Amino acid sequence: MKKVFLMMAVAAMALVACNKPDNGDDPSGEGENKEYAAPIKIDGDFADWAALGDKVQVVKCAPASSNLDLKLMKVYGDKYYVFVYLEFDYSAYEAVTSNYLNFIINGDNDKATGGYKGPFDQGETPCVDLLIQGAVIADGVDCEFDPYVGLWPDTMAANSPDWPSPSWTEVENNNFIIGKGSKKAWEFQITRELYPAGKLAKEFGLGALCTVNGWDATGALPNADATETNPAGEADLLTVKYNK
Repeated sequence: MKKVFLMMAVAAMALVACNKPDNGDDPSGEGENKEYAAPIKIDGDFADWAALGDKVQVVKCAPASSNLDLKLMKVYGDKYYVFVYLEFDYSAYEAVTSNYLNFIINGDNDKATGGYKGPFDQGETPCVDLLIQGAVIADGVDCEFDPYVGLWPDTMAANSPDWPSPSWTEVENNNFIIGKGSKKAWEFQITRELYPAGKLAKEFGLGALCTVNGWDATGALPNADATETNPAGEADLLTVKYNK
């Protein structure tokens, strides 16, 4: 009888082990037993960024770059979202009448696909899959972020006209990206499952640029100091990290 009870106990332990919740990539670290809570609320109050500590990637403007109007970028990505915080520097202007913010994304993290170079050093084969462009200042005042979202066609040659390109294929935003801020600082939320160009890779390339009082890039992150061999101070796209 004792032997039977022992075998039943071992079987029960094995069943519990097999049914143990798998935390997988759950960013909460507690599996399905705990409801996921987004670490950043897109409300224009940036205090919640401090709680993420060194999990946040920080990109600062190079002091000798030719595109200085983007001062700082912070990025945090997890299983569900990618959050971006941006600070602008308008010290070079007496007045700012417009500022169009752009994100460019190499969403499949494949440098053999996509196009559009922008103010970045992407080598001989630009690899951008998606463009997001929306005003944060229009007619001299802050405005709601309601961006254009465009796909780069696979059939387009990488050396096609850069900007503006009539060949982007517009798609609905559908809250794929939302943003909130005022004047010099904004925060954004990108929802992974709503990425309109297929599946967004865990780690992918991201660049931000702005066009103040015109249509030419006046700020870009990441960037680098201007040199004789790199007079525009271009840098590669940021590889967004994935936090489990």
